[in-house]
Amino acid sequence: RTLLVKIRDDEKKVLAEDKEAKRREAEDIIRQADEYKDSGNAFMKDKNFEEALYEYNLAIEISADGPNSHIYYSNRAAAYCYLGQYSEAADDCLSSLDLNDSYDKARTLLVKIRDDEKKVLAEDKEAKRREAEDIIRQADEYKDS
Repeated sequence: RTLLVKIRDDEKKVLAEDKEAKRREAEDIIRQADEYKDSGNAFMKDKNFEEALYEYNLAIEISADGPNSHIYYSNRAAAYCYLGQYSEAADDCLSSLDLNDSYDKARTLLVKIRDDEKKVLAEDKEAKRREAEDIIRQADEYKDS
């Protein structure tokens, strides 16, 4: 009986040590991902958006669903915006909001992307309308000549 108690106690100790090791490993991953994020932020500040994107990619690669991952996705979305990659930016905003639906930076950026895309659509429609009017005018001038 004493041997069984000792074995059980040893197993508990091993489990506790394993749990502690996994906790430390998770903390290390989060710390490394945050370092990538911070590096990306520095690149954003310097307007080096490609490098910022790379750093945010690294953060997401090692911590796609960690406690700060919604920030990594939102920051990468901002980098995508500066690079004119709005579809990717919108996808990242949605990923950020999937992880933390109250993260206002992602929600605000998503609304801005939507509004900008609506404006582009309106401008594109206006340009196509003018082009069509020019074609019609030219065709009418040709017909009348």
